[in-house]
Amino acid sequence: MRKGVDIGGTFIKVLWEDGRRQKFYVKDISKDRERFIKTILSVVKEGEPEAVGIAVAGFTSLEGTVYKSPNIPALDGLNLKEIITSEGIKCIVGNDVSFGAFGEWYYDHRDSKSLLFIAIGTGLGAGLVIDGEPYLGACGSSLELGHHIIKVGGELCSCGRLGCWEAYCSSYGFERIYRSISQEHLRDYQVVEKAKQGDQKALSAVEVFKEYLIAGLVNAVHILNPDVLVLGGGLLDSMREFLGDLKERLLASVEKLPASCLSVAFSSCEEFCMARGALAMSLKLFEQSSP
Repeated sequence: MRKGVDIGGTFIKVLWEDGRRQKFYVKDISKDRERFIKTILSVVKEGEPEAVGIAVAGFTSLEGTVYKSPNIPALDGLNLKEIITSEGIKCIVGNDVSFGAFGEWYYDHRDSKSLLFIAIGTGLGAGLVIDGEPYLGACGSSLELGHHIIKVGGELCSCGRLGCWEAYCSSYGFERIYRSISQEHLRDYQVVEKAKQGDQKALSAVEVFKEYLIAGLVNAVHILNPDVLVLGGGLLDSMREFLGDLKERLLASVEKLPASCLSVAFSSCEEFCMARGALAMSLKLFEQSSP
């Protein structure tokens, strides 16, 4: 039996091959390296899996080293793959949204030649799958679309740069948009709820968010020319009722040729997307290594 493990700064989520789901709260120990690693090993080893895929929120190399994880400082600089394989467990470790993209292809879009997955929640991540293979770049850090600049000298991003796409299209970016309109600080889910109740300032914030979302998507489509664009993540999931015109507006903004072969879909796997992608990667790993 194989499983996928999604390591985040608040929860570790597990999806087993037989469909079982598990969720472990770890926010209180995300800065404590010793306790966090001990917890990861306990979660990974539980049930004696044949192989494990591990998705990490952060810059993760092809060798399994987590160079930087903004929300999980306990993992910065660690070779997570080495730690886990030393316990006799076969595993593959990589960026969470890159693995999530592979899960979208593996389970839902096998006919896609070039699938782009954009996930927006606390931050903005992306992954690309070309001809059934996840594109990870030269050293594992490809598709950091959240940190491409869409406004020179713009708002501060969590990475420390100015004007990144994530600075506008993320939970904290959306909160900042609402604050600039209303002079009131609310959490992202509270703004979405106000928009659902018809509050005009909240609806205006949603519209500004969508404008930045479409701008970044146009850039991504023009650069990567995907045939399938999948949108997911907690913030987009909560906003679904406001995104009915997104595909139409995106296709109207994109050049005719890339628009002609592009389909747009919303992910169906909700909060276990990255664990599902990690599971798919573990299945791929096991299949490749089997005689």
